[in-house]
Amino acid sequence: MPESSAVCIKYVSHSQLPAALSDIDQQKKTPLLLLDHFQATPSLSEQVSYPSEQSFIHLQSGLESIDEKQCELWVGNGQWTQGQKKLTGGVALSFRFNQDMLIGSLSVSLPSGSSLQCLSQSYYEQIIDFITVQNKPRLLRVWNYFPDINQVDSSLKDSLERYQEFCIGRHNAFASSMQKEFEYPAASAVGGCSDSVSSKLVIIFIAMNQQGKFLENPDQISAYQYPSYYSPKSPSFSRASISQTERFQQLYISGTASIVGHESKFQGDIINQTHQTIRNLKRLIEYSSENYVADNTLSLIRSSVGAPVIKVYLRNPADKAKVAPIIQAFSCDSEYICYLQADICRQELDIEIEMLMTLNR
Repeated sequence: MPESSAVCIKYVSHSQLPAALSDIDQQKKTPLLLLDHFQATPSLSEQVSYPSEQSFIHLQSGLESIDEKQCELWVGNGQWTQGQKKLTGGVALSFRFNQDMLIGSLSVSLPSGSSLQCLSQSYYEQIIDFITVQNKPRLLRVWNYFPDINQVDSSLKDSLERYQEFCIGRHNAFASSMQKEFEYPAASAVGGCSDSVSSKLVIIFIAMNQQGKFLENPDQISAYQYPSYYSPKSPSFSRASISQTERFQQLYISGTASIVGHESKFQGDIINQTHQTIRNLKRLIEYSSENYVADNTLSLIRSSVGAPVIKVYLRNPADKAKVAPIIQAFSCDSEYICYLQADICRQELDIEIEMLMTLNR
């Protein structure tokens, strides 16, 4: 797989974005996707002018940066082609692709009373159909953002939380495509704001033309094997996934929280939740390294190329001051850490962390 298939993710403040795009242009790299983690206003959008020759997917996550307004900038090497496909309801699926990889996104308005189960199933099925036609049928990593994730929909007979509705729809879509559980992509699903601007289901995904490797944490029950009292259909994701280039591996770690086995730990204690989440991340990384070194397939974690890219979701923005020193120590002072206000998929949890690591082979 050529090096152009590796994706670099950077976090930059809104004010730094013009300079970051200029640097990318000078380095002859390709901007692929720009994700705003703040609510756009006309005054903000007028402050940034993008170079006309730089074309990329641009959308809002529906989440809010903590402190400085943050943008998430995806960058690739080589040539990428851009396209757009109309889905049900006139929704646009925007995508960039090269020979081996496809990056796609969609943003679906959520009218009052809409069924998140039906919407998630419909759009996941359409995504799966699309990447199959594009000869990139292997989902590697998915991000899901939608508002009021913990809210119970009393209009449904079973009074399910919106996250449970989403899980049922996603599960049904994978089942209809005969996706195997142990090949589910790495994923994150968190809740954003529910105002009129951001009341949307946002899905961002990476798909490949060859199968990635999907990893589990020995200290956690696989999410797709959770007991049914968490949801009628368990969450359909793996703890991490790996893509490979000729020189590097990229390790995509799913949104990770303070869960041991299948149980939430340290309810109401943000410090210990953070420590447990980091223990889970370390355990997954260590297990991945041991597992793949043993069969000589990968040499994971032997050395990291640059700093890890870390995204921290916090239910309470004030908790950043408490957890930032812990996360900085874990990350060896990585410069690429983004803190976002978001609701975690379990009401009793207050923090979730995801990572991207680029590693030498």
